[in-house]
Amino acid sequence: MNKFIFKNNKLIKAKEALISINERGFLYGDGLFETCHIFNQKIINFNNHIQRIKIGLDTLKIKTNLDNLEEKCHRLIKKNQIKNGLLRISISRGVGSLGYLPKNNCKPLIIIQTSKITQTPSKIILGISSIKAPSIPFKSTNSIPYILAKIEAKQKKNFDVIMLDEKNNICETSSANIFWIKNKKIFTPSDKCNIIKGCVRAHLLNLKQLKINQIKTKIFHLENADAVFITNSRFLIKSVDELVIIKNNIKFKKKFNKKITLEIEKLVKDSLYKTCQNIKK
Repeated sequence: MNKFIFKNNKLIKAKEALISINERGFLYGDGLFETCHIFNQKIINFNNHIQRIKIGLDTLKIKTNLDNLEEKCHRLIKKNQIKNGLLRISISRGVGSLGYLPKNNCKPLIIIQTSKITQTPSKIILGISSIKAPSIPFKSTNSIPYILAKIEAKQKKNFDVIMLDEKNNICETSSANIFWIKNKKIFTPSDKCNIIKGCVRAHLLNLKQLKINQIKTKIFHLENADAVFITNSRFLIKSVDELVIIKNNIKFKKKFNKKITLEIEKLVKDSLYKTCQNIKK
């Protein structure tokens, strides 16, 4: 699936891909990444992904040339013969360091690679994380809070965990944005919460067929919800079966009605696939 990669402007064999031990992305997590969904050899929502990369680069004060990035991505997809899968774009600040302070002459490193989509379990159970959601508006290569939250989910035998902010407002899961439905109304955490504004989330917010309320709220809203679903670029959209909450050392399980989200799932997937129809390979 990943026989070849792009390293900056060179298409090379993956096994030949080497980076310097002084690469700042390796030393400090000084960089960012984007994961994109490949459908029928085309990239879903690429414009949204590139916009988020630009926001991240601007925040990190990394200057690099993104010209022909989409062309390189599609060349790689074709070279690796990927029909449906994932594409990851990773950007490190480069080599050059005075401790945490980067040198002015760092030359950023861009790695583009493809992979298959791993299957999600048939039953999606969410827990509540003890790790607080960080306030970073892009996917940083320094992803320790999300890594620790994902480890916590595995230890609890959950698919994922919901991360809260310092005031215990609902933010996101370790790897997805979250939505819930109550009395036929759809809700999601506000842009002002500590969330990564996912590309699939952005697509949902722009769908005229869905009226989504962005709010700041506590976990009780999920406890009282009729249905819950999560979104990211890997699986696009998934309905949640169950929420596990522990209060005073007592475990509570809230089960959701997945039938409520069936039409939304179809609408979202169909509309995302349509964004690929006019893309040239």
